[in-house]
Amino acid sequence: MSNSGKTFFKGVLWSITDNFFKQAITLAVFIVLARILEPEIFGLLSFSLIFVNIFVSVINEGVVTALVRKENPTAADYNTGFWLCFGCSIPAFLFLFFTADYFEQFTSSGGLGTVMRATSFIILISGLSSIHEVRLRRQINFKSIAIRSIISVALGGGIGVYMALHGFGVAAVLAQQLITAGCNLVLLWFTVSWRPGLQVSKASFKEILHFSKYIVLTNLSNATNQNSDTFFVTYYLGSVATGIYTTAKRLPSTLNTVISAALFRVSIPVFSKLQNDDAGLAKAYLSSTTLTAMVTAPVFTGLAVLSEDITLLILGEKWLATVPVMQVVSVIGFLTSIGYYNQSVMVAKNKPQWQTKLTLLYAVTNVIAFTIFTRFGLLATALAFAGRALLLYPASVWCALTLTGVSWKKYIAAIFPALAASSVMAFVLIKASVLMEDNLLIARIITLVVAGILMYGVLIYAFVPTSYRKYAMDTLNTKILRRQKAISA
Repeated sequence: MSNSGKTFFKGVLWSITDNFFKQAITLAVFIVLARILEPEIFGLLSFSLIFVNIFVSVINEGVVTALVRKENPTAADYNTGFWLCFGCSIPAFLFLFFTADYFEQFTSSGGLGTVMRATSFIILISGLSSIHEVRLRRQINFKSIAIRSIISVALGGGIGVYMALHGFGVAAVLAQQLITAGCNLVLLWFTVSWRPGLQVSKASFKEILHFSKYIVLTNLSNATNQNSDTFFVTYYLGSVATGIYTTAKRLPSTLNTVISAALFRVSIPVFSKLQNDDAGLAKAYLSSTTLTAMVTAPVFTGLAVLSEDITLLILGEKWLATVPVMQVVSVIGFLTSIGYYNQSVMVAKNKPQWQTKLTLLYAVTNVIAFTIFTRFGLLATALAFAGRALLLYPASVWCALTLTGVSWKKYIAAIFPALAASSVMAFVLIKASVLMEDNLLIARIITLVVAGILMYGVLIYAFVPTSYRKYAMDTLNTKILRRQKAISA
């Protein structure tokens, strides 16, 4: 394996480790808090984080991506990026802090103003930490990022649970958010020896703005896509409904982050190195999409089928209203998982404006759909979101295929085995779950999960092209030979 291949593998491994443990801890904390606290509290927090996420995406991510994609950023580039992020975060923080009461009145959600003012400090914290993380990402040093993230999430989550158990209510979830972000910042500044200086570059400033303007619009549109449903649910249906809706999206979103976001974080710098190697980029794109589809298709299909049992097991009966929404969102989770690579290709090939146009289209159609359908309930909102995603996903694929030279036939062939195997698996699991409805809940879930894994393994082997089976066997044989040599040595 080449040095670049080893670096990529280590980066992916540590990025997956980061996402897995961070999301596992976050999910565990959320499950505990969900059993203690009422849905309204989660609704207030979710609405507040809409604006935090939008500001962070608009302010930081454009600058971060502009620096990550540069071949050799200079000290002036990093300094310029830092002061841009921090300088822009100040007015964003002030805006959210002083308009919080207006949003409370606008949505008729008691206590929202306090929650929004507290979460607004996350914007400042993010502005102080983004460029430090860029330096680690540029070095493919995801080990440091992983350790820092896991410690921060564990500390914030532990304090949040302690406060919830002692009756602090909404203050518990606010403490969790702020302590996690603050600990992240402190550990990051200790991890990275670099400190921002006053040597900034006008040329760097212009270059960052020129490239990041497309990323900013893309991220703004993405944030709108991801959060507009929460906004309209709060406006039309109230904060309790928002808590139910966002909880329904929580598990599919967590799975997506663990499985796919790790690969996405590594794919941008790796794809960027292949931006002048058309054949190499095409191969990397197609292989990444194929392998990710094989992992995520059965996971999200299984979650959709078993959502009611899983909800009863981990959240309890008071959250059963989340089940229909979770089923719909889980299906769309598969498209999201493989769609990450389309965006990575556009960034790597210096076509961020393509992704910007796509996400603007997604944002406009989402807002229109939610304006029309959200008033009819949570399931109508989820179906509107899913329908838009299904109809417009081919446009994103077309952009990636155009830039890589991969044909539609090859792309469909790459994801078909996973889709076919998952569909058969789902049909059998649905029938089996009906027959086992009187069994003990935990026993039923374990039995169905194990059966689903075994069945999918057999089906994917049958459906997958011979070339992939050969590649898998060659890889396995190579690992066995290396282990035997290591033992003999």
